[in-house]
Amino acid sequence: MKKMMIIAACVGGLACMLACNKEEVGAYTPLPKIHLGETFKYKCEPENYIRLEYDTLGEAAVLNFYKDEITSLDYLEYDENSCTFSFHKGETGLYRISWEYTSENTLRILYGQNGMWYRMNASGTHEYLLEANDGMAIKVIAYRTNFDSLHCTINRFCIEEYKNEEQQE
Repeated sequence: MKKMMIIAACVGGLACMLACNKEEVGAYTPLPKIHLGETFKYKCEPENYIRLEYDTLGEAAVLNFYKDEITSLDYLEYDENSCTFSFHKGETGLYRISWEYTSENTLRILYGQNGMWYRMNASGTHEYLLEANDGMAIKVIAYRTNFDSLHCTINRFCIEEYKNEEQQE
């Protein structure tokens, strides 16, 4: 009888654990929004971090922006929970993504689709030409540091349609 009660308790505990939604326990909380040109200092908590799929570098905080300061493109949507810009134009287009910032943290400007993320600021330049399809996304992240302190100033972060000067003439 004692074994049956132990087994029942274990099965009940397992059922409770499986029924709990992981998001309810320690849910993700986006960072406060950043205004361009203003210094941003923030002490991140564990719920401010995400782990990017296919990324072995660890947890990252996603910077949160005001959409109207970054782009005027109405078909570029901004998800305020994931802090991600996504393209929904209905066709492939060429875009210039440009940035300028100072930071005590290593910032990565990423574009992605289907869970795969790629760095745009790997070459030392301050802009990237991206050929984007519907559903492609852009975000800026800072990897988790020892003291969880985020300190940066984003002077420019812009997403715009690329217009080749030769095409305009």
